[in-house]
Amino acid sequence: MPRCVSVDKNLAERAIKELNSMYLIDSDYSITRIDNKVIIPVKVNIDKIMLSFGEILVFECTPPTKKRRVSINIPSHDFLGEVVILRRNVLENRDPDELINSIKQVYPRVKAIWVKDETVDTYRKPVLRLLWGEEVKDIVVKEYGLTFRVKLGEVYYNPRLAEEHHRIANSIKPGEVIVDAFSGIGGFTLHIAFRAPCLIIANDINPVAYELLVENILLNRRRLKGSIIPLNNDVMELPSILRLGIAERVLANLPLESLKFSSIYDELMKPGGILHLYMLSSSIYDAKETILEVFESWILRECRLVLEYAPYMGIFRCDLVKP
Repeated sequence: MPRCVSVDKNLAERAIKELNSMYLIDSDYSITRIDNKVIIPVKVNIDKIMLSFGEILVFECTPPTKKRRVSINIPSHDFLGEVVILRRNVLENRDPDELINSIKQVYPRVKAIWVKDETVDTYRKPVLRLLWGEEVKDIVVKEYGLTFRVKLGEVYYNPRLAEEHHRIANSIKPGEVIVDAFSGIGGFTLHIAFRAPCLIIANDINPVAYELLVENILLNRRRLKGSIIPLNNDVMELPSILRLGIAERVLANLPLESLKFSSIYDELMKPGGILHLYMLSSSIYDAKETILEVFESWILRECRLVLEYAPYMGIFRCDLVKP
């Protein structure tokens, strides 16, 4: 039979603190209140407990049992509204049915569980296959109060970049001209326009990403301080479209190929401008070494890990200043 102590409600906080410090509270049961008394389950077989404000009697009781949370192991995943996206490698060591049941316990309202096999072609389209549920691909997500429509399997979108979007936006100064060279559906662009009165030229080669970028600008237009010019071009065409040296800042979020376009960034940026370049590397040291080989005369401010990409590989952001 469980045992409890009863204290006046005015002394309850003090009693709980003292009993807790002596490891006497029985955590299998809940603390309850009856009228002006608080009933505290304890782990003792004695009749009295001495506390700082006096002795309290120990008696047999029937307190409610605490509901135990069941620990459910789900591998690394993204949860987007009513959709869960898993990486392909998680199925190597997990039974699919057991994994599906675990996900449904954690996310009871999930409608689709997708497995991402890879990202392909120039448009950065993720290859998805349905593990369970409905073929839900058109979703709406939130980042720091901003609304984004996403078409899964048609455009690149990574919810784990939300903090990075916010971090870059906070570094922008009013009046800057920014070129978001690989803007996707507008992650960096919308965050920047929300934070600062500036001009962002947002470009992506993927026509579906461009359409969603325009739609997301309209969805958030009442909240934006900055102005956005959306473009749907190959990044190699930008110097022929834009005035050379137009940008105080260039964003190059194309980790697998961003280094290929170093001459384009150079043409678009003013001297003293900042390049935020995202690249894939095995370490921060290798990232810095590679960067300095490509941008020989540029000033490297810092490199930092943004995301884990794969075992022993990460996506790094390196900030450089054009001389």
